[in-house]
This record gives sequence, structure tokens and C-alpha cells, in this order.
Amino acid sequence: MNCSPHQQVRAPWSRRFAVTCVALLGSVLPWLATSAWAHPSGLPQLRARADLVIDDAANWLIWDFHPSILTGVLVLGLLYGMAVGPWRRRYGWSATPAPREQVGLFYGNLVLLYFTLDGPLHHLADELLFSAHMLQHMLLQLLWAPLLVVTVPEWLWRAIVRPAPIQVLARWATRPLVAFLLFNGVVFGWHVPPAYNLALTVHGFHILQHLMFMSTAVVMWFVMMAPLAELRVGHGRRMTFIFVNMLAMKVLGILISLSDNVLYTFYLSQPRAWGVDAMADQQLGGLLMWLPGGSVLWVGLGRVFWQWVRAGTPARGLTGIAHIDQARAAARVRADLALAAAEPANVPAARAG
Repeated sequence: MNCSPHQQVRAPWSRRFAVTCVALLGSVLPWLATSAWAHPSGLPQLRARADLVIDDAANWLIWDFHPSILTGVLVLGLLYGMAVGPWRRRYGWSATPAPREQVGLFYGNLVLLYFTLDGPLHHLADELLFSAHMLQHMLLQLLWAPLLVVTVPEWLWRAIVRPAPIQVLARWATRPLVAFLLFNGVVFGWHVPPAYNLALTVHGFHILQHLMFMSTAVVMWFVMMAPLAELRVGHGRRMTFIFVNMLAMKVLGILISLSDNVLYTFYLSQPRAWGVDAMADQQLGGLLMWLPGGSVLWVGLGRVFWQWVRAGTPARGLTGIAHIDQARAAARVRADLALAAAEPANVPAARAG
């Protein structure tokens, strides 16, 4: 039977979302793959400085102190302390204080943030190893960001998004398709070789790169973990969202690790830590994103699936099939009414016995 245009059944949301994401990736990947596998014969080649090998801890265990990072971490800690303390009581955000474990985990996460951005790992990432840079980005996007989402109390998230402009922005940014495009657009865009090399040579662009990675990762994890019911999407939509993000991360890692030339030529001119050449370093960095990086999201996928199972499991004594449960409930009501009606007639007989 033919249906009119208004009667046509639309494909399930998850299928439409997956098709859209695959189409977008399909339009970006050929461009990135061209950069990854192109032979750079027309480009000036930089010779790896194999004569400068850093294998002594004293030469790489260097602390690059950046006052801006320390200031940012301290400001975040101060704002959080004021929000869960005096501001909570003053503005009536919640009658119940945040659990101590949640507060302690937030400040522990700030320590992680500081040592990720300002320490020996930062020096290795900025000056010596592409793989160290990938590890740094993974710590920011796959550990710091989800910890931030879970350590901010629900009532504080609600207070943050309460102003009308922020609420409009939050509702837009936490749509699964928008969040997918924001996160992966930033990740793929910054890993295009010219953009990545620019971030390594101009410190201002490097700061911008990290801020974009961190902010879009928070948005991605906000959609996955759904701390606010009013911004939460269904379990199936969230599982689809997690899966396509995991797929995108693995694809980018594969492209980087299987490239037949050095994409990020900045590292060719740097001393080699432990004698690892630039090509092996790049392959290791791609593998970090491909295997452990993409696999972290399996944890989120399993968590949402378990929530879905629990939400769909009927209570004890119920089947979960509406008409059967309603019929059984009606039968129990009739039985109780019949028992109540018969009970007064049985009382005298019981006394006479």
C-alpha cells in the first residue's frame, strides 16, 4: 500500500543520527587521508637530529612553569569552593551540601589538570614526543573532562545553566549531533598537519588548542553522562552517540599510526628522547588514540546500557507488559473487595465456634 508523504514513517532517530555522522566522517576522512599518505616530495625535508639523543632523566625531567596554568587552576578551585559553600546557602541552590567525596574528587581532578598541563609531561609533549602529546590530550579529554562532569553536583549544574542565554546554549550544544560535530570537528581539525604544527610553534595557538579540546570534551561527556534530567536524551540515542564518537577516535588513530610519512614535522627538528625516531613516535601516538583512547568509551557505553536495562526491568511481581499487569492488578482489587465484603458475615460464625 502506498503512503502519502505525510504518512511516511521516518527512520528511527538513532539510524538517522548514525547515517549523518558516517556521511560527515566520509567527507572529512579523504582529505585527512590525503595528508597522511601523501609523499611529501615537494616539501622541504627536515633531518631528524639523531645526534641529539636524550636518555638521561635530568635532560627531560624538566618543569616548565607557566603562571597562567597555576592561576587558572586556582581560580577554578576558588569558584568551586564558593559555589558549594557560601553561594549554595546564599542563593538557595540546595539545602544539602555536596558530599565530601565529590568535593575531594574535584580538587584531586584539579591536581591532575595541573600536572597534565604544567610538568615533565608538558615538556615532553611540547618539545620532544608526539606520543607524549597524545597522552596529554587523552588525559584532558578522557579523564579530566568526565571527572569534572561527575564532581559538579546536579544542583550546581542546574544553577550554571539557569540564566536564559546559557540555557539556550546548553540545550543547543548538548544535542547529540551538535555535540558530536563540536568535539570531533575540533579533534580532527587540530590534527590536520598544518594546524597541529602551528600549535606547536606558536604558544598562543597551543593554549587555544587545549582550551578547545577541554571545553568540547566536557560537552561530549555531559551528553554521555546526562547529569541533568532536563537535558538528557534517551538511552538508545546516548549509546549511538558514544559509539560513533568511539568510531571517529579510532579512525583518526588509524590514519595517524598507518601513515607512511611523518605528518607533524615539528618533531623532526627536535632532540630524540631515548633515541625514538619521529616515525616510531608518531605510530605510538596514533596507537594510543586508536586502542586505549577509543576503548575508554566502551566503559561509557556499558554504563548507559546497564542504566537502560535497569530502567526497563519491571518491578518485582510485574511482567512489564501493560495489559497483563493491569489485568492482574484489577483481579487483585476484585479479590480484596470480595474478601472485605465476606469478612463481616464470617465474624459471628467465628465467635460462635
